[in-house]
Amino acid sequence: MIRSASLAAALTCTIAMTAPAIADGQLSYTADAGKMGKMQMTESWQGDALRMDIEGMDAYMILRGAEIYSVTSSGGQIMVIPLGQLKNMGAATGQETTQQDQTGVVFPQEINDMRATGETREVAGIKGDVFEVKWIDNEGAAQTDTAVLTDNALLLEHQKAKLRFIRAISDEPPNPLLMDMQARGLAALSFGDRFRVTDISDDAGPAGNFELPAEPMNLGNMSNMGQP
Repeated sequence: MIRSASLAAALTCTIAMTAPAIADGQLSYTADAGKMGKMQMTESWQGDALRMDIEGMDAYMILRGAEIYSVTSSGGQIMVIPLGQLKNMGAATGQETTQQDQTGVVFPQEINDMRATGETREVAGIKGDVFEVKWIDNEGAAQTDTAVLTDNALLLEHQKAKLRFIRAISDEPPNPLLMDMQARGLAALSFGDRFRVTDISDDAGPAGNFELPAEPMNLGNMSNMGQP
């Protein structure tokens, strides 16, 4: 009985020590933003929170649990807007969001082929394998790009957080390239001239960066304004 208890305790301790911990981190990259040109973005993640900052903008988005908030500052006043409520309001009024189409951003709708070339390449200090990717974009055009993919643990943690972010902000499924990479246990260091990692760190920054700086607005009250 004592031996069994000791053995169970030892196994529990061993499992606890060998179980992979969720790694916090920070990723900076450049991305094609369509009509807005190239954008420099930094995404930090800690626990179940993901914060997205765009260089040059006094605003950011943050995923906490299953909700995404937009945080903006105007005239010294901070506004925290729950984007999930905006999405629900749009669905309730029958309005569909087409912002992604209006920005001119090209993204994969279908992956025809993803094949390793046998080459390796270093991006942001991380070595990855070079793949040729043939895909169909959201306008129906065939595209071919070279991607550098890696099984780096921090990049994979970021990719998981990004998939949660996409599912929370949109009713549409994540693009098939992300899903294909996730299924292969790979994440992108670069994708053609559309995306390139510039820096990655296991330091997510201060914990306060993942806290909401003000109470979220209740958009339900706004939608009721003017009603008798």
